[in-house]
Amino acid sequence: MSDRAIFMSSPLPNFQEAEIVLPGGRPVPAALEPRLRTYYLEKDGVRLRVMLATAVTDNPRGSIIFSPGRTEFIEKYFETTADLIQKGFNVLMVDPRGQGLSDRLLEDRLKSYIGNFQIYADDLAFVVEEFAPLLPRPHIAMGHSMGGTIVLQSILSGVLNPDVVICSAPMLGLFDLETPFLRAVISGLARLGLDKHNLPFQRQRSGLPIPFQGNKLTSDKDRYRYWASFFQSTPRLRVGQPTYGWIRAALASMAYVNRNAANLKIPGLMLGAGADPIVDPASVENFAKTAGCDYVVIPGALHELFLERDVYRDECFAKIDAFLEREKI
Repeated sequence: MSDRAIFMSSPLPNFQEAEIVLPGGRPVPAALEPRLRTYYLEKDGVRLRVMLATAVTDNPRGSIIFSPGRTEFIEKYFETTADLIQKGFNVLMVDPRGQGLSDRLLEDRLKSYIGNFQIYADDLAFVVEEFAPLLPRPHIAMGHSMGGTIVLQSILSGVLNPDVVICSAPMLGLFDLETPFLRAVISGLARLGLDKHNLPFQRQRSGLPIPFQGNKLTSDKDRYRYWASFFQSTPRLRVGQPTYGWIRAALASMAYVNRNAANLKIPGLMLGAGADPIVDPASVENFAKTAGCDYVVIPGALHELFLERDVYRDECFAKIDAFLEREKI
């Protein structure tokens, strides 16, 4: 069956097709273009942008349900999506509400805000249900950073029922933001009505990336510059620094996920970035131990394992491949 026939003959509802944006008129990667579609779905009055990419085989190994991190968007993961469909998986991805080309939640489009991470979790579960006809089992829930917290909360709250879970640098403990004093200050300011005000003293402003030198995400200059070019060329993709409300919701979600780690009843792989300056790798290891998951650290890697140099990125994929092989997926 041709790639186009896969989509045209599917029992999907008549979703509105969504646009794809690429800087400088660059094309979608050749391996991905015929197998990729993007759609808009509406939930609770909020329009969510969704990507579905189909495996390069008539008999997919399963489906990967991917949740990206804060400020991230579907196009950022085209290279990773191309890798995953080559490995035989269908891939579903959602721009979380408030970022990418999903609807923004505040009048100021740059503000990063959410009232509760369960909203993200419910959105993810809703999209999976809508696309169920094109998501053959087994289901692999996968998330990076904030997306890792979202998929874990989705599973632990019972709204998502995958077969395994894989998280890259999941946001389970943030450097410098988890002392009792800071938690109390942030929660107090949010309750005082500042929940939609930006957190001060952040290097990143107006949704524009900082220069490569000194960034906390990756040591790969080319991948960083390509990622940055999206924000530079497409203002609609930009997301500013987090608000007090977003931080409060993130801290609550991390506490919920860590508190319920022992209730994770499916196999899992937690990947830590050894030189991560954002998420504490020790928090990922502690969660994995309590949840009974595998824990692997990629020494030397910064926060963005899928955006890192090949030496780190390849090791990350090798660990994922080994885990899936052991789980007979």
